[in-house]
Amino acid sequence: MNIIVLICRVLVGGLFIVSGLIKANDILGFVYKLQEYFEPAALNLDYLAPYALPLAIFICIGEILLGVAVLMGAMPRLTSVLLLVMLLFFTWLTHHTASCDPLATVVVDGQEMAVQCVLECGCFGNAIPLTPWQSFWKDIILLVLLIPILVVSFRGKIALNTAKEDRIIYPCALILLALFGYLMLDWLFPVIFTAVCLLGAHLIKKVIQGKFTEWAMAGVVLIASGAFQFYTLEYLPLKDWRPYAIGNNIKEQMRTAEELGKEAPVYAIQYTFTNIKTKKDTTILSSDYLEIYNKPWFTANYEVKSWEGNQVKLKDGYVPPIKDFAVYNYDNEDMTEDILSYTGYTFLHISNDLTNARASVQPKLNSLAAAAQKEGHRFIALTNADFNTADTYKHAHQVAYEFMMCDQTELKIIVRSNPGLVLIKNATVLGMWSARSIPNYEQVKSDLIR
Repeated sequence: MNIIVLICRVLVGGLFIVSGLIKANDILGFVYKLQEYFEPAALNLDYLAPYALPLAIFICIGEILLGVAVLMGAMPRLTSVLLLVMLLFFTWLTHHTASCDPLATVVVDGQEMAVQCVLECGCFGNAIPLTPWQSFWKDIILLVLLIPILVVSFRGKIALNTAKEDRIIYPCALILLALFGYLMLDWLFPVIFTAVCLLGAHLIKKVIQGKFTEWAMAGVVLIASGAFQFYTLEYLPLKDWRPYAIGNNIKEQMRTAEELGKEAPVYAIQYTFTNIKTKKDTTILSSDYLEIYNKPWFTANYEVKSWEGNQVKLKDGYVPPIKDFAVYNYDNEDMTEDILSYTGYTFLHISNDLTNARASVQPKLNSLAAAAQKEGHRFIALTNADFNTADTYKHAHQVAYEFMMCDQTELKIIVRSNPGLVLIKNATVLGMWSARSIPNYEQVKSDLIR
């Protein structure tokens, strides 16, 4: 067995499995990232936006299947070609993301607008937030590791593992996943999931002999991946790396660089000036303008065209994990501090899209709210809906608790469900439930209310 090919198979297979599992764990977060790429000012693929969820599921399960296939030596030529295609696409995408010029403009439907740069590719979700350039070089390294696999696959020197190869490759891959999960993710599920897939596929290999063996093995991995994907989509991520995760204090996550004594990012605004003689436009950053605005050569040759332009980051710095959590009632009063400073228990019914929320769970929320309010706890709905939409919903579903407004993007971050339920006390998140798992009050009282 070629030791170089062995190492490459273990590394490529293991990383593809982890990448697929991390994105599948927070599939809606990956969907939102795809929708960000599809925006007109980004890749201008907005016609794909309605298919973001099936595309996300296909990519996640595809990564897991290909990763396991590399470890098993299953369908080597097909597997290596599909890996190459996927990596070439990801490499192009991460390079496009990394090289995006925030000062550039694009024309969409006849209108010029600023380019929308995607700041993170979402390769490892919130678990390992990589910069675009880090993601690009990660894909380059994977391409280099894939080359030996591709070459030996087309030479016919990789086939379905022998028993000896299983005894070498599987333990190495599981050790790699265990180290990666422990050191980088604080999450050992990938090693458990991979062990189950490898064991299931191994049993199938023993039972089914013939030309359909590898397809049957793939079927086992597909079922396991699909089951995991169904669970995280219908319930909540198995592991939560978001700033609103259970145990996190929202106020602490909102503290600024200044409050923490850290350096904040430095930004500048792009100003546009026109040359009086040539009539050509030029852009000057606000940080540079302060130095030249009084220079004779500048005042004699340029006139302002626009003070409003893109914001450009000049220097990295600490950015709070939570930046945009703000709650307003329908009288436009800021209720953020009131909610976060409340020392009792507050139930938050979260709906990022009230019109398309799963309204069938509203009776459960009504019952929970009545019991909670009876014992003196707060119950509030946070949504991005306007007053009329919220009022219509309340009357249609006999909702007796107050609705308030919050930014839709922030609501999507808080809980990956529409609707979802969050319990906080002193700004600390104590519990979180998806629409499918809304509890009754006695359950919450028994588990979380003291």
